[in-house]
Order: sequence, then C-alpha cells, then structure tokens
Amino acid sequence: MSDLLRTEYVELEDVRLAYVVTGDAPEAVVLLHGWPQTSRCWRHVIPALADHYTVIAPDLRGYGKSVGKSNARFDKRSTAEDLGALIDHLGFDRAHVAAHDRGARVAHRWAIDRPDQVSKLALLDILPTREVMRSFDLHLAKTLWHWLFHLQDEIPEILLKDRAEPYLRAFMGDAMRKGAIDEETFAHYVNAFEDPVQMHASLEDYRSSFGVDLTADELDFEHGKLLDVPLLILWGADGPLRSKPVLDVWRRYATSRVSGRSLTNCEHYLPEEQPSEVAAEVATFFMHR
Repeated sequence: MSDLLRTEYVELEDVRLAYVVTGDAPEAVVLLHGWPQTSRCWRHVIPALADHYTVIAPDLRGYGKSVGKSNARFDKRSTAEDLGALIDHLGFDRAHVAAHDRGARVAHRWAIDRPDQVSKLALLDILPTREVMRSFDLHLAKTLWHWLFHLQDEIPEILLKDRAEPYLRAFMGDAMRKGAIDEETFAHYVNAFEDPVQMHASLEDYRSSFGVDLTADELDFEHGKLLDVPLLILWGADGPLRSKPVLDVWRRYATSRVSGRSLTNCEHYLPEEQPSEVAAEVATFFMHR
C-alpha cells in the first residue's frame, strides 16, 4: 500500500495525523488499524472499496507516522476526536467505519460520542472493553497477558528497548508463516513500533483502557447510552473469540441491528489473513440500505 498511496498529514491540536486517502466518491469509508500495526494493514482491502467510496485510512495517534505533541493524550475519546476532525478536513459530514483491534475500540467510542458522524460500523475481532474488563479470570489473563504487561508504568518501555522485532514476531509469527503478513510489512510494523516516542504512545493506549476509557464505558452503560448505528461484527473462527457468544454480547451494547459471523481459517489479523472476505462483508454491509 505504501508504494501506491501517498501519505498526507493534517495538523490537529495535539497530534500531526498521518493518513492515506484514495477514491473520489461522495461517500467515505474510514478504516482503523489495531496494535501494533498501521494503516498498512488495510493494503489488500482498500482497492476493493475504492471503486465505490472515498477510502480514508489514518495511522491512529501515537502509531505509525501520526505523532502526538507534548500534551497529547492517548485515550479512545481523544483518538476518536481526531477522526471527526479528519473527515471534516476532507469535506465529509459522516462516514462508514470499519475497524480492527485497538482501532475498533476507538471506533466504538467514536460512534457512541458522535453517532451523527458514523453511518455504519464494522468492528473486527473485539468485544466491548467494559465486557472484557468485567470478565477477567485466569483464562483471560493468560490470553491477554500483554494487556497487563503494557499496563505497567515504564517497565515495558525498558524491557522492549531494542527488542521490538522478537516481541512483535511472537504475536505475528503465525500470520507470517501463513503468508498473511510478509517480511516487508512486518519490518514496517517493527520500525513503527520501536521508535521510543511511538512505543510509549501505543503503550499509553493500553494504559488508558484500564483508566479513563473504562470509566467512560461504565458511565455510558449505566446511563443507557448504547451504540445506535447499524453494527457488523466479524471475528476469527480460530482466534481468541472462537468460543465466545460474540453477537449476543454486542447486542447488549447496541440499540440497532447487529449482524456478523466468524471467518474461517482466520485467527486475529482479519484484514490481512482474510482480506477478500473482510472487503466483501464490509462492502455488502455498507451498501445495504
């Protein structure tokens, strides 16, 4: 993707936001990546959508080329506000949104805070943050051990200095062996993550999940503030959600229609492991009136 699409930038209050954009249709689609990735994770999905939409794929603040300024925060609400500013900058009032992993948590917050800006929402391979936090047990701690590691102050930055490559390979090794993530793309992710400023920022993303993000989610749920946009949920049939009642969970967090399914031969990195299926599912969902 980086060879075909030029990175553009917009200066916001506390971040210089990087994004790629292609297509010139009147409707916009925003694609949001997860950890430890960048907008490049959508490289195989973008062409399938660009014939029908203006496709916008930013690097979230603190990831890739989107560098936060000295006063930047990395909670989901701050990151979601970037996206509203970005589509406004590009001349759109609203957009369809597809988002994976950490980006899906940002998209969830965006759609809760600003449903007027999100037409339809596709979330890939997550359950709501509140739901995850309330269900932590021994099994989940073993699965999401890196959440607890990233939560610690300073220790991850110390231990991961000069060790980004083996650390990320531990997460992406299976996807690489399957050919879903090639060595060039993996090197791009490593290069983006190992920068000390960006590493700290992406770890702050996780730390916020246990603090201000969870507080916001609890308050919304307590006051009945749920998702009120059409919702598509996709997850890997062989991934961490394989035994979860995924759609039933999301229906407790939405007032609108919730649909979706698992993708076979797929673990966690859906846009790279099954890009054709992801593109087909989200395109059909976005086009259906």
